[in-house]
Amino acid sequence: MMNTLHLEILSPERAVYIGDCISMVFPTNRGMMGVMANHSPLSAAIPDGVITFTKPDGEKIVCAVTRGMVDVGENRVILLCESALAPDEIDEEAERREIELSKMEMKKTQSKKDYKLWKLSFDQSVNRLKVKKKQNDINI
Repeated sequence: MMNTLHLEILSPERAVYIGDCISMVFPTNRGMMGVMANHSPLSAAIPDGVITFTKPDGEKIVCAVTRGMVDVGENRVILLCESALAPDEIDEEAERREIELSKMEMKKTQSKKDYKLWKLSFDQSVNRLKVKKKQNDINI
């Protein structure tokens, strides 16, 4: 039997996943990091990005996450994030429209704050589309 660790992916709205996994890969400000059972304790900030984890039955799960933190210790991982979406929760057409709108708004003359907000929206939509594509690649 494979060693597992307990995983909790939590956002303010809901518990995205609570259960066991064999491994997990998540973004950090220094690059991607992977953990498995018996990993050394660590805490890290996570930027917007893609997380993947493998359930004990071998199923690979991909999610788009928005800013947060991860805490690893004693065969458990707790990932707290602003939002997390599974591929089936992502509306590909809506994200493409948001990308186009964001591009258009970023080109307009506006304040630095407005530009950053539209850039954030653009980056989050691109990230969600990456998750949608990654899940499709896994299912092939």
